[in-house]
Amino acid sequence: MGRLVCQTLFIDLDDTIWDFKANSIWSLRQVYGEFSLDRVFPRYEQFQSLYMEANHALWEEYHHNRVTKDFLIVERFARPLRQAGSALSNDMDFIMSLNRRYLDVLACQKRLVPGAVDLLDYLTGKGYPLYILSNGFAEVQSRKLHSSGIDRYFKRLILSDEIGITKPDRRLFDYALQVVGADAADTLIVGDNYDADILGAMHAGWRAIYFNRDRLPVTGEQPDYEVSELAQLKSIL
Repeated sequence: MGRLVCQTLFIDLDDTIWDFKANSIWSLRQVYGEFSLDRVFPRYEQFQSLYMEANHALWEEYHHNRVTKDFLIVERFARPLRQAGSALSNDMDFIMSLNRRYLDVLACQKRLVPGAVDLLDYLTGKGYPLYILSNGFAEVQSRKLHSSGIDRYFKRLILSDEIGITKPDRRLFDYALQVVGADAADTLIVGDNYDADILGAMHAGWRAIYFNRDRLPVTGEQPDYEVSELAQLKSIL
């Protein structure tokens, strides 16, 4: 396997280095108890499953600007409540309180994807300037970095919230280059979302490494490299 040469390295945050799925499951269990959601969902697993399904679908829509951030925040909790036949699905005060508490708990979680710190130490030792490029919300992303102790590795956190444009839209990738003063041809991204991270970067002229943790089939354009464990990146970069 040959090595990739780049001058600037961007890394996606959620589920690439910060274990969003694991941290989200823990945070959902916390708010399930605090907000007595057992009155609607007798089993926590039912709430978790319905929420995860709704959240995933809404984020796919959000990536392509088909829904707004405000709609996503409300609907990801309203939809499970509605599916369970609860009148709370129409209670905006309840839903917004639930969302605020969930994000507060989530932002304090520390679990990283296996191999994340080792990889960041390796990349820093190699002299790469590291940046985060994320569609995540401004009110929680920097707190995630701080809580998990990895903020020190990154020169800058660049978020879609800054310009109201999300990956895979090329304009966000162009904006990121402008912010850090880099050229597309010398820039690489590592990300777990094939659509938002990989196709978005490739269509903006960047190199891309797909962190395919679940080994999903790739039927479209092929990234420069594909890995299923972060440790594999050390033989590429």
